[in-house]
Amino acid sequence: MAHRPAPPPPLSDNAIQVEAVAFMDARGHWLTAVAARRVAAVREFFRQHAHLRRDFLRERAEEERQEGRLALELFSRAAQRVRWLLTTGDGPATRIHGAEAGRDLGLLFAGTDSGLDGLTSERDQRWNLNHPHPLPPTGFRASRPDEDQTHHLAFYAMFGASNDSSPEEQLNKLMGALSDMGPPDDQHLAWDGIDLGRMLGDPRFDVNAWLWKTVGDPAQLPQDAEAVAS
Repeated sequence: MAHRPAPPPPLSDNAIQVEAVAFMDARGHWLTAVAARRVAAVREFFRQHAHLRRDFLRERAEEERQEGRLALELFSRAAQRVRWLLTTGDGPATRIHGAEAGRDLGLLFAGTDSGLDGLTSERDQRWNLNHPHPLPPTGFRASRPDEDQTHHLAFYAMFGASNDSSPEEQLNKLMGALSDMGPPDDQHLAWDGIDLGRMLGDPRFDVNAWLWKTVGDPAQLPQDAEAVAS
């Protein structure tokens, strides 16, 4: 039986915190050494400064794009970072602002943070990784149509995260408003995106594992030196 490649490991909380503090320091938004070690202080800063939070997400994704990471890796790592930044509380009181995370992903990969108005109003391309050069559909299963995967996945996730109606009602509402964007050829991608959005606010949700299991192809990941040697 062929060995099934494992998905990439998730980012650790500590790694995201170190990245976020380094970003703040580089821009003069200095925290005391004590505050920088406090997760709540770092998260509160980025929760209050949405533009800087999106700058951080865009910068890290662009750096990883230059490193040659797959598009689905970029999407997963961005989703992990934004959920970490938008987490409040601790233990049973932990909460993730899922709707805000969905809007950030929408801006980062689809150039809009509005489920409907953004389709007809002017979009904000400041943070859009798919503008002007769309990401290739790397990391996604070959059985999926060759289209702008991250764009559509982010758009539907954004919509799913900000609407409380059932997935069926959400999709029906969207289908009538997509004339200028064009729905994905793969109808399952719309359902997957809405499902993803609805789970962004659940602290128990493993977004990295879910993405690779649902839409990903881990076989596209580069093999490490030891794996090649063996």
